[in-house]
Amino acid sequence: MNYKEDIKAIVFDFDGTLIDFNYKASDYTRKALELLKDKDYKICLSTGRPCYIGLKAFKETFGEYPLSYIFGCNGSELMDVKNNKIDILHPLSPSQVQYLGNTIKSDSCVLGIYEEDKFLVNKEVTKQSLIDWMNARWLKPVLFDYSKNDIPRSKVLAISDPNDKEKTRQYMESIDLSDFNTFFSSEICFEIAPKGVSKKLSCETLAKILNIDLKQILSFGDNDNDLSMLQITTGVIMDNAQDRLKKLIPLHTDSVTDKGIYTFLKNNDLI
Repeated sequence: MNYKEDIKAIVFDFDGTLIDFNYKASDYTRKALELLKDKDYKICLSTGRPCYIGLKAFKETFGEYPLSYIFGCNGSELMDVKNNKIDILHPLSPSQVQYLGNTIKSDSCVLGIYEEDKFLVNKEVTKQSLIDWMNARWLKPVLFDYSKNDIPRSKVLAISDPNDKEKTRQYMESIDLSDFNTFFSSEICFEIAPKGVSKKLSCETLAKILNIDLKQILSFGDNDNDLSMLQITTGVIMDNAQDRLKKLIPLHTDSVTDKGIYTFLKNNDLI
């Protein structure tokens, strides 16, 4: 494949791909994005964060940048950045959110819903790791009665301290979540999304918007929620990904804390 000629769009995961888990971008990542400004590729973000928070985090890290689209909440939301327009493509219904609130009663996790700069939680957040996670996203926890939810939502999160991850996993497997798409997107976040929603869906939507083939989209990611995107496009996995994921994706690049995306882009004449 002639990457320079064939690639028309580049899609980046954010956490673990553009920034490390201390919420910092390396100098090499900054240089790579700066060099991409002069190219004709459509530059997009695909993140588990909602579009509003994703764009704010991106701007805080990289400043004003010519992003074309942001796919938020792992494919539930689409933002046309130029027109500042957000659509919920695949929402959870009000009754589905009520079901989750009535069903999930684990002491290992806290339910949360993004609502701009608020995080609607079903109980008080006391673990410092979760407080730090919210602070890094400029989120204010607000107690919320899930049984009274009356509007569609992009997704529901169950957040837990990394030490409680396995306990949360076992609990979630013990209840009926068959009507939802569920996965861990980090050591803290267990995601509960509409059935069928994935980053794969984001890339299929992007290909239709741009009228290009899926393999003309170059994507970068590092976690479980990136896997479907990496498999359907020309996907590149970060070296900081788990070994079981790296075995599934042929194309690799350096760790987010090393040269990261810069290495693949430079070695393949994309920058």
